[in-house]
Amino acid sequence: MTDYRYIIAKNLCDLRVKAQLTQAEVAGRLSYSDKAVSKWERAESIPDVAVLKAIADMYGVTVDYLLTEHEKTETPPETVKRPRRMTRNQVLITLIALFGIWFIAVSSFAACYAYGIIAWQLFVWAAPVSAVVALVLCCVWSGRGMCFLCTSILLWTLAAALFLTIMRQHTIWLVFVAAAILEVTTMLGFGIRPPKRGKKKEKKDKKKPADEVGEADE
Repeated sequence: MTDYRYIIAKNLCDLRVKAQLTQAEVAGRLSYSDKAVSKWERAESIPDVAVLKAIADMYGVTVDYLLTEHEKTETPPETVKRPRRMTRNQVLITLIALFGIWFIAVSSFAACYAYGIIAWQLFVWAAPVSAVVALVLCCVWSGRGMCFLCTSILLWTLAAALFLTIMRQHTIWLVFVAAAILEVTTMLGFGIRPPKRGKKKEKKDKKKPADEVGEADE
């Protein structure tokens, strides 16, 4: 008799890894504890039918796929690759870093104000600095969408900071033109996707049997 515990456990673990999710994230989406998800993947217990259906819908596969044993090289046909998302701790770290930048800006402004200097430019430049920090963290932890958003914010806040700092010059408005050009360039750059080599290999493999058949006929 087939022991479905190990089959389900292996499929759940493989799907979670391919979706780039942690056990805690899977547990949060299913409204279960991470200990329960860990037991499922260690084959110590089996989710009930309703949970199996929810898991299958989450990964974009069928319940039958979860109950079927697959080879290591086999990939689920219906699985959709999900974009990377920042975890709760990563979001909190990002917010702490951003609040730290603005705390430094406020503290520096207060120190300058105490000496009779009104350094309002500190708040102007705090915006692009925050965008740089957010961009770096998003490139490490998040996907292309958040990286593009942070890059766009960086371009326009930097243009605004330059305009407000050097607004005495008549041609300073050209920084917004440059920002618009860079924005379009960024959109085109993020729109480029790397070529999928797997499909090319499959096409070559499909051509080989036909060539072998032709040689056999000769």
